[in-house]
Parts: sequence; structure tokens; C-alpha cells
Amino acid sequence: MFPIDALRQPSKTQTQLARVAVLALLLVGLTGCHKYFDVENETVPGNTLMLEFSTQIKYVMTLKVNGKEIPVKYSGNNRVLVIDGLPEGTHNFNIHSISYVFGPEFDNFKITKDRGAYFFVQARKYRSGLPKNRSQVSIRAYRRSLRQQGIDPEAPTEGAIVARFQ
Repeated sequence: MFPIDALRQPSKTQTQLARVAVLALLLVGLTGCHKYFDVENETVPGNTLMLEFSTQIKYVMTLKVNGKEIPVKYSGNNRVLVIDGLPEGTHNFNIHSISYVFGPEFDNFKITKDRGAYFFVQARKYRSGLPKNRSQVSIRAYRRSLRQQGIDPEAPTEGAIVARFQ
């Protein structure tokens, strides 16, 4: 039969496995994915929201700030979206696309006249099985549909919220 002391003491392999498991959990905890809420950056000007995407946005996306849809000016690299002209206070944004999945897709943020807000947004291409209208996918068709509606995203607007890629 086994001695009782042998049952109480873990073997060397059990001790080594326990150490490896603790180190693995510590490593995952330190390098895991973290979501930053209401990240404010000193480099963002006041009354401005800056969204930096992980990949270049090549297809149309919908931007809503406080539930109001904002036309987006597409130009250049299409990785950093700057939303200017927001009043002071707490707001929320919501981005949606038929061609992308975003994370975070929506969030709340607070801005002042001296300090804006910054978010890093993961963007992944997504091929949906939904029937698509060309203006939902093609940036050129999106611009054409805005002109047909009488909206000119390139026109200077005084006091309005403006969203443009840099």
C-alpha cells in the first residue's frame, strides 16, 4: 500500500505544471486584449473626436453621433476619421458598415473645448450575404447618392458636425 505522506506531497511534475500554469495565466493577463473606454488624448484638439482604424477603410460606412447620421468625406488613406464641430459634453458614436465589422462599434465619450477624445477601432472585412445597394459599398456610388439627395459633403458648413478622413 501507499504511505500517507506520499499522498499529501505533490510530485515534481505536478509542481512544475502548476508553475507553468501560473506563468501562462500571468502572461495572458499582461498581454491580453484590453478595451479602453473614453480614452482622451492631449494631442486631439477640443470639440473633436478622432477614430483610428486598424486597417484602411475602402468601403462605405455609416457614422452616427448622438443618433444623427453624419456624412463622411472619404479621401486619402482612410485610416483616421476626424469628427469636428461637436459641442462640449458627453456624446455617443455608432459606426456601421455592410462590408466591415468594427470593435468598438459604439461607445460614449466626453469632450471639452480644450480636450477631444480618441478611440482605436478594430476593423475587419466582412462579406455579408445581404443584398447590397452599390451606394452601401462603393465610395463613388455613395458620393453620387449624396449629390442626388442634395447633400454635398465637400461644402463648407458653418457650425455643423463634419466627419472627414485624414
